[in-house]
Amino acid sequence: MINNLFFNLIVAHILGDFYLQWGSSCKNKILHSVKGKDLWLHSLAIGILSWIAIWDLRGWWLAACIMALHFLIDWFKSCMQLKCNIFNVDKSDCSKLVDGDNKRYDLWIFVVDQIIHIAVIVVFVNIWLRANNDWQQFGWLHEFAINHPLRMNTIVAMMLALKPANILILLILGACKVSITPTDNDDHGNFHSGELIGWLERGLMLLFVVMSQYEAIGFLIAAKSILRFNEASSGSEKSEYVLTGTLLSLATALALGILTLNI
Repeated sequence: MINNLFFNLIVAHILGDFYLQWGSSCKNKILHSVKGKDLWLHSLAIGILSWIAIWDLRGWWLAACIMALHFLIDWFKSCMQLKCNIFNVDKSDCSKLVDGDNKRYDLWIFVVDQIIHIAVIVVFVNIWLRANNDWQQFGWLHEFAINHPLRMNTIVAMMLALKPANILILLILGACKVSITPTDNDDHGNFHSGELIGWLERGLMLLFVVMSQYEAIGFLIAAKSILRFNEASSGSEKSEYVLTGTLLSLATALALGILTLNI
Protein backbone atom coordinates (compact mmCIF):
# COMPACT_ATOMS: atom_id res chain seq x y z
CA MET A 1 0.00 0.00 0.00
CA ILE A 2 1.30 3.45 -0.97
CA ASN A 3 0.62 5.36 2.22
CA ASN A 4 1.62 8.91 1.33
CA LEU A 5 0.56 12.10 -0.40
CA PHE A 6 0.50 10.45 -3.82
CA PHE A 7 -2.05 7.93 -2.56
CA ASN A 8 -4.25 10.70 -1.11
CA LEU A 9 -4.21 12.68 -4.35
CA ILE A 10 -4.98 9.63 -6.48
CA VAL A 11 -8.04 8.92 -4.33
CA ALA A 12 -9.05 12.59 -4.67
CA HIS A 13 -8.64 12.28 -8.44
CA ILE A 14 -10.82 9.15 -8.60
CA LEU A 15 -13.55 10.83 -6.56
CA GLY A 16 -13.46 14.07 -8.53
CA ASP A 17 -13.00 12.71 -12.04
CA PHE A 18 -15.52 9.86 -11.80
CA TYR A 19 -17.90 9.98 -8.86
CA LEU A 20 -18.44 13.76 -8.78
CA GLN A 21 -18.79 14.10 -12.54
CA TRP A 22 -21.83 13.06 -14.55
CA GLY A 23 -22.33 12.18 -18.19
CA SER A 24 -24.21 15.41 -18.86
CA SER A 25 -21.32 17.39 -17.40
CA CYS A 26 -18.83 15.61 -19.67
CA LYS A 27 -20.95 16.38 -22.72
CA ASN A 28 -21.35 20.01 -21.68
CA LYS A 29 -17.56 20.33 -21.37
CA ILE A 30 -17.24 19.13 -24.97
CA LEU A 31 -20.10 21.27 -26.22
CA HIS A 32 -19.30 24.55 -24.47
CA SER A 33 -15.59 24.16 -23.63
CA VAL A 34 -14.19 27.16 -21.70
CA LYS A 35 -17.35 29.16 -22.36
CA GLY A 36 -19.43 26.81 -20.21
CA LYS A 37 -19.50 26.41 -16.45
CA ASP A 38 -18.96 22.64 -16.29
CA LEU A 39 -15.25 22.67 -17.11
CA TRP A 40 -14.59 25.39 -14.53
CA LEU A 41 -16.69 23.75 -11.80
CA HIS A 42 -15.11 20.35 -12.39
CA SER A 43 -11.60 21.78 -12.18
CA LEU A 44 -12.54 23.68 -9.01
CA ALA A 45 -13.83 20.45 -7.46
CA ILE A 46 -10.52 18.75 -8.31
CA GLY A 47 -8.63 21.63 -6.68
CA ILE A 48 -10.71 21.48 -3.49
CA LEU A 49 -10.38 17.70 -3.20
CA SER A 50 -6.64 17.95 -3.81
CA TRP A 51 -6.21 20.52 -1.07
CA ILE A 52 -8.23 18.32 1.31
CA ALA A 53 -5.96 15.41 0.40
CA ILE A 54 -2.90 17.52 1.21
CA TRP A 55 -4.43 19.16 4.32
CA ASP A 56 -1.50 21.51 4.74
CA LEU A 57 -1.59 25.28 4.26
CA ARG A 58 1.75 25.08 2.49
CA GLY A 59 0.17 22.89 -0.16
CA TRP A 60 -2.10 25.54 -1.62
CA TRP A 61 0.13 25.98 -4.67
CA LEU A 62 0.30 22.20 -5.21
CA ALA A 63 -3.51 21.99 -5.28
CA ALA A 64 -3.63 25.07 -7.53
CA CYS A 65 -1.16 23.53 -10.00
CA ILE A 66 -3.09 20.24 -10.12
CA MET A 67 -6.33 22.17 -10.63
CA ALA A 68 -4.92 24.37 -13.41
CA LEU A 69 -3.32 21.48 -15.27
CA HIS A 70 -6.46 19.38 -14.87
CA PHE A 71 -8.40 22.24 -16.48
CA LEU A 72 -5.98 22.41 -19.44
CA ILE A 73 -5.91 18.63 -19.93
CA ASP A 74 -9.70 18.35 -19.89
CA TRP A 75 -10.04 21.33 -22.22
CA PHE A 76 -7.60 19.75 -24.69
CA LYS A 77 -9.41 16.39 -24.38
CA SER A 78 -12.74 18.06 -25.20
CA CYS A 79 -11.22 19.72 -28.26
CA MET A 80 -9.74 16.41 -29.45
CA GLN A 81 -13.07 14.61 -29.06
CA LEU A 82 -14.62 17.07 -31.49
CA LYS A 83 -11.62 17.24 -33.81
CA CYS A 84 -11.33 13.44 -34.04
CA ASN A 85 -15.03 13.16 -34.87
CA ILE A 86 -15.82 11.21 -31.72
CA PHE A 87 -18.69 13.60 -31.07
CA ASN A 88 -20.35 16.18 -33.29
CA VAL A 89 -22.63 19.09 -32.59
CA ASP A 90 -26.15 18.29 -33.74
CA LYS A 91 -26.84 20.42 -36.81
CA SER A 92 -30.56 20.61 -36.04
CA ASP A 93 -29.96 21.57 -32.40
CA CYS A 94 -26.66 23.26 -31.51
CA SER A 95 -27.24 22.54 -27.82
CA LYS A 96 -26.91 18.77 -28.30
CA LEU A 97 -24.10 16.36 -29.09
CA VAL A 98 -24.37 13.32 -31.34
CA ASP A 99 -21.99 10.40 -31.73
CA GLY A 100 -19.40 10.73 -34.47
CA ASP A 101 -17.93 8.10 -36.76
CA ASN A 102 -14.67 7.53 -34.87
CA LYS A 103 -15.83 6.24 -31.49
CA ARG A 104 -12.87 3.83 -31.41
CA TYR A 105 -10.59 6.79 -30.66
CA ASP A 106 -12.57 7.61 -27.53
CA LEU A 107 -10.94 4.72 -25.63
CA TRP A 108 -7.41 5.86 -26.43
CA ILE A 109 -8.14 9.48 -25.57
CA PHE A 110 -9.58 8.36 -22.23
CA VAL A 111 -6.52 6.21 -21.43
CA VAL A 112 -4.05 8.93 -22.41
CA ASP A 113 -6.06 11.52 -20.47
CA GLN A 114 -5.88 9.44 -17.27
CA ILE A 115 -2.17 8.70 -17.74
CA ILE A 116 -1.40 12.41 -18.08
CA HIS A 117 -3.48 13.26 -14.98
CA ILE A 118 -1.60 10.65 -12.94
CA ALA A 119 1.76 11.79 -14.34
CA VAL A 120 1.00 15.37 -13.28
CA ILE A 121 0.26 14.20 -9.73
CA VAL A 122 3.47 12.14 -9.61
CA VAL A 123 5.67 14.99 -10.83
CA PHE A 124 4.24 17.72 -8.61
CA VAL A 125 4.06 15.52 -5.52
CA ASN A 126 7.78 14.79 -5.88
CA ILE A 127 8.54 18.48 -6.33
CA TRP A 128 6.42 19.47 -3.33
CA LEU A 129 7.76 16.77 -1.00
CA ARG A 130 11.36 17.76 -1.72
CA ALA A 131 10.56 21.22 -0.39
CA ASN A 132 8.31 19.95 2.43
CA ASN A 133 9.76 16.61 3.48
CA ASP A 134 8.17 16.88 6.94
CA TRP A 135 4.67 16.28 5.54
CA GLN A 136 2.83 13.48 7.35
CA GLN A 137 -0.13 11.32 6.47
CA PHE A 138 -3.39 11.76 8.40
CA GLY A 139 -2.96 10.05 11.75
CA TRP A 140 -6.07 7.87 11.55
CA LEU A 141 -5.39 6.94 7.92
CA HIS A 142 -1.76 6.14 8.70
CA GLU A 143 -2.80 3.79 11.51
CA PHE A 144 -5.56 2.19 9.45
CA ALA A 145 -3.21 1.54 6.52
CA ILE A 146 -0.58 -0.01 8.77
CA ASN A 147 -3.01 -2.17 10.75
CA HIS A 148 -5.33 -3.09 7.88
CA PRO A 149 -3.42 -2.85 4.57
CA LEU A 150 -5.64 -5.38 2.75
CA ARG A 151 -8.79 -3.50 3.73
CA MET A 152 -7.27 -0.24 2.48
CA ASN A 153 -6.30 -1.86 -0.82
CA THR A 154 -9.77 -3.35 -1.16
CA ILE A 155 -11.50 0.01 -0.61
CA VAL A 156 -9.45 1.68 -3.33
CA ALA A 157 -9.88 -1.29 -5.68
CA MET A 158 -13.65 -1.17 -5.08
CA MET A 159 -13.67 2.51 -6.04
CA LEU A 160 -11.98 1.57 -9.33
CA ALA A 161 -14.20 -1.47 -9.92
CA LEU A 162 -17.43 0.52 -9.91
CA LYS A 163 -17.80 3.67 -12.02
CA PRO A 164 -14.27 3.94 -13.54
CA ALA A 165 -14.36 0.30 -14.68
CA ASN A 166 -17.88 0.78 -16.03
CA ILE A 167 -16.73 3.71 -18.17
CA LEU A 168 -13.69 1.77 -19.39
CA ILE A 169 -15.81 -1.25 -20.37
CA LEU A 170 -18.28 0.92 -22.29
CA LEU A 171 -15.40 2.57 -24.15
CA ILE A 172 -13.89 -0.82 -25.01
CA LEU A 173 -17.25 -2.02 -26.32
CA GLY A 174 -17.59 1.17 -28.34
CA ALA A 175 -14.05 0.88 -29.74
CA CYS A 176 -14.76 -2.73 -30.81
CA LYS A 177 -18.11 -1.65 -32.23
CA VAL A 178 -19.99 -4.04 -29.96
CA SER A 179 -23.36 -2.41 -29.47
CA ILE A 180 -27.08 -3.00 -29.64
CA THR A 181 -29.68 -1.02 -31.52
CA PRO A 182 -32.23 0.34 -29.02
CA THR A 183 -35.87 -0.41 -29.66
CA ASP A 184 -39.13 0.72 -28.12
CA ASN A 185 -39.24 -2.48 -26.07
CA ASP A 186 -35.89 -1.63 -24.41
CA ASP A 187 -37.24 1.42 -22.63
CA HIS A 188 -36.82 0.88 -18.87
CA GLY A 189 -37.38 4.45 -17.76
CA ASN A 190 -34.55 6.13 -15.91
CA PHE A 191 -33.40 2.99 -14.06
CA HIS A 192 -30.08 1.97 -15.57
CA SER A 193 -30.34 -1.71 -14.69
CA GLY A 194 -27.38 -2.77 -16.83
CA GLU A 195 -25.06 -0.31 -15.11
CA LEU A 196 -26.26 -1.37 -11.66
CA ILE A 197 -25.81 -5.06 -12.51
CA GLY A 198 -22.26 -4.33 -13.70
CA TRP A 199 -21.42 -2.51 -10.47
CA LEU A 200 -22.74 -5.36 -8.33
CA GLU A 201 -21.09 -7.98 -10.49
CA ARG A 202 -17.61 -6.44 -10.35
CA GLY A 203 -17.95 -5.53 -6.68
CA LEU A 204 -18.89 -9.07 -5.68
CA MET A 205 -16.20 -10.62 -7.88
CA LEU A 206 -13.56 -8.35 -6.37
CA LEU A 207 -14.61 -9.30 -2.84
CA PHE A 208 -14.59 -12.99 -3.75
CA VAL A 209 -11.05 -12.72 -5.14
CA VAL A 210 -9.81 -10.91 -2.04
CA MET A 211 -11.47 -13.55 0.14
CA SER A 212 -10.08 -16.35 -2.10
CA GLN A 213 -13.61 -17.60 -2.72
CA TYR A 214 -13.14 -18.50 -6.38
CA GLU A 215 -15.98 -21.03 -6.25
CA ALA A 216 -18.34 -18.17 -5.50
CA ILE A 217 -17.18 -16.41 -8.68
CA GLY A 218 -18.11 -19.50 -10.68
CA PHE A 219 -21.49 -19.61 -8.95
CA LEU A 220 -22.09 -15.91 -9.74
CA ILE A 221 -21.25 -16.38 -13.42
CA ALA A 222 -23.42 -19.51 -13.61
CA ALA A 223 -26.34 -17.70 -11.97
CA LYS A 224 -26.08 -14.82 -14.42
CA SER A 225 -25.82 -17.25 -17.34
CA ILE A 226 -29.04 -18.97 -16.28
CA LEU A 227 -30.87 -15.65 -15.95
CA ARG A 228 -29.55 -14.51 -19.33
CA PHE A 229 -30.01 -17.89 -21.04
CA ASN A 230 -32.77 -16.77 -23.40
CA GLU A 231 -30.74 -13.78 -24.57
CA ALA A 232 -27.51 -15.78 -24.85
CA SER A 233 -29.14 -18.54 -26.89
CA SER A 234 -30.94 -16.17 -29.26
CA GLY A 235 -27.80 -15.41 -31.28
CA SER A 236 -28.82 -11.76 -31.46
CA GLU A 237 -26.55 -8.73 -31.20
CA LYS A 238 -27.83 -8.24 -27.65
CA SER A 239 -26.50 -11.67 -26.62
CA GLU A 240 -23.05 -10.74 -27.96
CA TYR A 241 -23.19 -7.43 -26.10
CA VAL A 242 -24.13 -9.11 -22.79
CA LEU A 243 -21.47 -11.82 -23.18
CA THR A 244 -18.71 -9.34 -24.05
CA GLY A 245 -19.66 -7.03 -21.20
CA THR A 246 -19.72 -9.93 -18.73
CA LEU A 247 -16.27 -11.15 -19.79
CA LEU A 248 -14.85 -7.62 -19.55
CA SER A 249 -16.36 -7.21 -16.08
CA LEU A 250 -14.86 -10.53 -15.03
CA ALA A 251 -11.41 -9.65 -16.39
CA THR A 252 -11.48 -6.22 -14.72
CA ALA A 253 -12.56 -7.57 -11.34
CA LEU A 254 -9.99 -10.38 -11.44
CA ALA A 255 -7.19 -7.97 -12.38
CA LEU A 256 -8.11 -5.56 -9.59
CA GLY A 257 -8.41 -8.43 -7.11
CA ILE A 258 -4.96 -9.78 -7.99
CA LEU A 259 -3.45 -6.30 -7.70
CA THR A 260 -5.18 -5.82 -4.33
CA LEU A 261 -3.62 -9.00 -2.97
CA ASN A 262 -0.13 -8.31 -4.29
CA ILE A 263 0.45 -4.58 -3.77
